[in-house]
Amino acid sequence: MDMIVYILLLLIGGCLAGFMAGLLGIGGGIIITPILYNIFITSGVDAKTALTMTFATSLAVICITMINSSRKHYQNRNIEIYSLKSMLLLGFIGAITGALTSKYVNVEILKIIFGILCIISVIFISIIKSPTDDRQIVKNKLILNLTALLGGLMTGLIGPAGGAILIPIFIAYLKYPMHKTIGTTSILSVTTAIGGIIMYVYMGINNPTLPSYTIGYISIIPLIILTITSIPVSTYAANLSRKIDTKKLKILQIIVITYIALNMIGII
Repeated sequence: MDMIVYILLLLIGGCLAGFMAGLLGIGGGIIITPILYNIFITSGVDAKTALTMTFATSLAVICITMINSSRKHYQNRNIEIYSLKSMLLLGFIGAITGALTSKYVNVEILKIIFGILCIISVIFISIIKSPTDDRQIVKNKLILNLTALLGGLMTGLIGPAGGAILIPIFIAYLKYPMHKTIGTTSILSVTTAIGGIIMYVYMGINNPTLPSYTIGYISIIPLIILTITSIPVSTYAANLSRKIDTKKLKILQIIVITYIALNMIGII
């Protein structure tokens, strides 16, 4: 692949991923995953290794991007701190557990189940009225912690898209207002991504078949180029999200989660 085209694709992908991550709290992975996969394939990496490198590098990009957008969401008071520390810890543990067990489960079947759950949750989001008051939030530590653990497990098992399950759960079942949902799931994405990153580095650190300039399965050059644009754009998008009407944000989230669900099932 021509180097100029390679760099342009990554810069544009970083912009789009940063915008979706900052605005919606999810979705960045669906932008950069196909770009990275095609770059690795055209560079001569075998398909299986290319897919693993894609997941690992995507998680690293999303982690760095979400750290930045989470900082803005915190400044804008859009992160719910109730039970947050234990949720962050369990999300991290869940991601490590998911990555470790991914070798022993049929991931394709898991993707289909995940997609169906996302579609059911999207239906709930569509028919219920989004909470507008923080006082409606379900402050049950057990449910919140199990939700964070589930998000971590899904991220470890199927990559960045796994965190998409958190959005509908937070809105439909935990009664989080839209802006608090985006902010809180953004910071949860950081710890789940870190857990996944650690395992991808560990599993690939002594793999002699990996190309140059990698740390484990993470490809360093694409990571740097993607984050050059994703970081500033995510800051802008995080500030923009609080100015956009919650109904419009809800519609955008429904579209993104539906796309992820259908993609996981294999329809698109």
